[in-house]
Amino acid sequence: MFNLRKYVGMGWQGLLPASYLLRRREFKRVVLEPPDYSPGSWRGAGKVLVDAEHGEYLLTCRPRRARPIRGYAVEIYQSRDGEGFNLVATITKEELSEMTGLEVRSIEGQQLLLDPATGRYHLYLAVDNVGSAPVPGWDTLLLTSDDPRGPWESKGLVIRRGPSYDCREARDATIDIIDGVYLALYKANDGARVNMALAVSNDGVRWRKLGVLKLDGGPQPAYLLLCGKILAGSLGPIFVGFENRVVIEGAAVTDTFSSYLIDLHRMSLVKLFSGRWEPKSPYEHERYPVHSYCDVVPDPLQDRVLIYVEAIDPRDVGLDKEVDRLLLYEVSL
Repeated sequence: MFNLRKYVGMGWQGLLPASYLLRRREFKRVVLEPPDYSPGSWRGAGKVLVDAEHGEYLLTCRPRRARPIRGYAVEIYQSRDGEGFNLVATITKEELSEMTGLEVRSIEGQQLLLDPATGRYHLYLAVDNVGSAPVPGWDTLLLTSDDPRGPWESKGLVIRRGPSYDCREARDATIDIIDGVYLALYKANDGARVNMALAVSNDGVRWRKLGVLKLDGGPQPAYLLLCGKILAGSLGPIFVGFENRVVIEGAAVTDTFSSYLIDLHRMSLVKLFSGRWEPKSPYEHERYPVHSYCDVVPDPLQDRVLIYVEAIDPRDVGLDKEVDRLLLYEVSL
């Protein structure tokens, strides 16, 4: 994914190291402002798909306001340069409820992928819903379309809660396609632990859950949430993004940028790198600059890597206290 030819002489092979991305990144701009500047107002929790054939960047986003409103829609934006985006589609939680027959109470992490077999767009959404299980909770919903502007067709809940390790939440998945296989690294919550679990699919619709991953061969801590990108490395699938181990007043926050090998044979996350994300903009909280979500995007249209982050405003931290913007960082190659 990353062109490493210029780095081979340094002895670097395989995927471009996450440590290099962290060191070389430069703040580019604010991509999206929050819906308003009241506490609990956010924009983010999305991903960017680069459509090289049509020369466009497609961004998904979740706008939120403080409770009781919460995440009230999914928005799709289009760009010609990956920096300035225009809104092209919105699906509200009320429209999702009507489309799916569920009572959708809130929307969180989502992303857009292009299915290689059908050429259709897959839009994955984390939804807090009533109706799919005896108690309310979070599952992963799939919508598909021939056009990112819609109309969209519901394929239902494709990664849903089970009876044990993900009985409360099966959501906020980082989904990417490696060698034609869909891999989903998703948040599994049993009410006592939040850990990363793995699911796989051949078509992005029918998923097989493989369970909670080990961490360096042992158990994960009581709280571990990874949000970012899965890329193909020489050692196997590599996760690159943010590592969250801290929750402040209901908000999963972080200052840690990491990479992990996803060892499919041993069902384990193997840490490759971890470093502190030092804020380089005036829009980030000094201690906890990021609210979980990010995307790390190799740009096939320009020689660079784009890192989109949901940044916490310096004023405060907490579920209904903070204000979040979507920021763009760039690593020029």
